[in-house]
Amino acid sequence: MTDITAASRILADAFTTHTLIDPLPADIAPKNFEEAYAIQDATLATVGIAQAGWKLAVATRAAQEKIGADGPLVGPLLDGRILGDGATLTTKDIHFPNIEAEIAVVMDSTPAPDATSSDILDHIKSMHLAIEIADRRYHEKQDPIQTLADLNSTSHFILGAEIDGWRDLGFIGGKVTTKSDGEVLASNDDPDAWPEIFGGLEYLVGFLAKRGKSLKAGDVITTGACALPTITPHGKIEAIFEGLGTVTAEIKKV
Repeated sequence: MTDITAASRILADAFTTHTLIDPLPADIAPKNFEEAYAIQDATLATVGIAQAGWKLAVATRAAQEKIGADGPLVGPLLDGRILGDGATLTTKDIHFPNIEAEIAVVMDSTPAPDATSSDILDHIKSMHLAIEIADRRYHEKQDPIQTLADLNSTSHFILGAEIDGWRDLGFIGGKVTTKSDGEVLASNDDPDAWPEIFGGLEYLVGFLAKRGKSLKAGDVITTGACALPTITPHGKIEAIFEGLGTVTAEIKKV
């Protein structure tokens, strides 16, 4: 039987000490998404860092069907780890910097528990270009259930420029490219490979309502990778959204 407390203590210790671990032992590892969420919640409580928002992963229907999920996988964004455009990190801050060009939302108010994607528009303060720099606490990449338990690979987040006229853009994507020190990490010009941004927000509202939670003013939500997430050891990171702008960060080798 999955031991939520034991599993969460291992993951919380790895997070707070910034050390890498082997996969959770089979007798305490989560067997399904709900157990993974329970471990994630317990890990976050043990870590003791305030939550500043939410991240959505596996944000396309094709990816969700592949892993047997009914929507995006949800994790926390952490207080003190949402940084501005041009922020600098070091290789001491992060083990495996997984670079994801994303669109982020800042909430203005709380949607109703049954809000549709159209309803949610009226509760959004702003939308931004962003980079998620995801990370894991495991030595090796794990399956989606184990990853979800590990705070859904949350680490650092770069909140870039506000997108002017976001209500009129539709977000069915122009070309998106990520780079490290000028070298292309990933590129996507297929609108079907973009996350379902407003559908993802609708799912998140319902997901939270089932757990007695809700979005609130000031929450930052990042809606999923717009180009293939790619690990880079360090360098000047760019997420280039054709026609919208660029977000940058730097990971210095120390």
